[in-house]
Amino acid sequence: MKPAIDQLKKDKNILKNLGKIGVVTNQTSVTSLFESSTDIIYEAAKNTSNAIVTCVFGPQHGYFQTEQDNMKETPDDFYYFNDGKKVPLYSLYSNTREPTEEHLKNVDTLVVDLQDIGCRVYTYMLTLAACLRAGSKFNKKVVVFDRVNPLGLSIKNKQNKWNYVEGDRLETKWHSFVGWYDIPMRHGLSMGELGYYFIKQDKLLLDYKVVKVENLKRTDDIYYLKNTKWAMPSPNIPSWESAFMFPAFVTLEGTNVSEGRGSTIPFQLIGAPWLDNQLCIKFLNENKNLFLKDQNKINSIIFRPHQFRPTFNKHQGNICKGIQFHIEEPENVNLFSLGMCFLYYCSKYQSNDFAWAKPGYEYNYEDLPINLILGTEKWIQFFSEKMTDNSLKELKNHLNESNENGQTFMKEMEPLLIYRE
Repeated sequence: MKPAIDQLKKDKNILKNLGKIGVVTNQTSVTSLFESSTDIIYEAAKNTSNAIVTCVFGPQHGYFQTEQDNMKETPDDFYYFNDGKKVPLYSLYSNTREPTEEHLKNVDTLVVDLQDIGCRVYTYMLTLAACLRAGSKFNKKVVVFDRVNPLGLSIKNKQNKWNYVEGDRLETKWHSFVGWYDIPMRHGLSMGELGYYFIKQDKLLLDYKVVKVENLKRTDDIYYLKNTKWAMPSPNIPSWESAFMFPAFVTLEGTNVSEGRGSTIPFQLIGAPWLDNQLCIKFLNENKNLFLKDQNKINSIIFRPHQFRPTFNKHQGNICKGIQFHIEEPENVNLFSLGMCFLYYCSKYQSNDFAWAKPGYEYNYEDLPINLILGTEKWIQFFSEKMTDNSLKELKNHLNESNENGQTFMKEMEPLLIYRE
């Protein structure tokens, strides 16, 4: 299947009468032939009536994705098209993360094409939400060229439960730029569907349109998604495998365990100088019932000890005893539960070395990053308790409760879904 932006190559009239267009995207939003969405939109606008690109907006990491995570801001600049024309290039990850009235004085429509990776903590969805709020406030249209969720769209199983929706819903107390809406950690939605949810939650009034991905179905197999073409949507998501593991191990941003930044395979490879990776692998293998849906498929995910030396970020220059995660049957893995099992291991078996990161995360200088990431403080309260023989049973109960939150979310979200099959 091809991203929605491909349709613009066949039908330039999608942009007809959108007026002055501000494009919200980055350099890796591309067509199925890896052509820049920004340039495709610009050329299409030149060849249809009443449409012209007047500016470009870039999300976190910058339009050209040169910056790392956590408050690495990018300045405003200019975007140069191949014909020599230049337009303002505004940063939506700087002193402002929402288009301002000044930004929009020469804009009628915001056209958004961003690759989300299916996790609440990935900030591009909040850039879309900010565009919707600005659109409502300043009477601007918003059009989304939709893309596939690489972690799969939520789908009901035979037990009438939603697959691929995992983790706690964010509690209002923990609003931040890695979570503003009460959605689960793994949400199972497309960017276009998220837009409808944001509009509903914020009670917005605006002209909103989604150009859908042709032939996309909720029943599409995740293993098929694994083998689709990939352009890394941000600096530390170099592959589908890194995107898939992100909901499990983005939580490590709130700890002293490396999530693999500074290696070539972030989120697939995690570790620390003090981690007993062999013992951890033994624990995970013995407790696969906590994160595998079908216990007969025990090799759905395989753990392998792997040492690495990060070139930047946590433990820079030091050898980390790590674990690499090999994904064999992605549809069978509950990523959120896997991540919580790893934190449980660190809290119980290596508590003398394991630590939570201190405040100073995504413009919040008061709260522990782990609470902002997880959207609740129940987990740090649990992990901070003295572990007993009964703790593993308590972990299972907490996981069941968290994943049930996702089911509640989907009951509210179901009427807003735009991909039905």
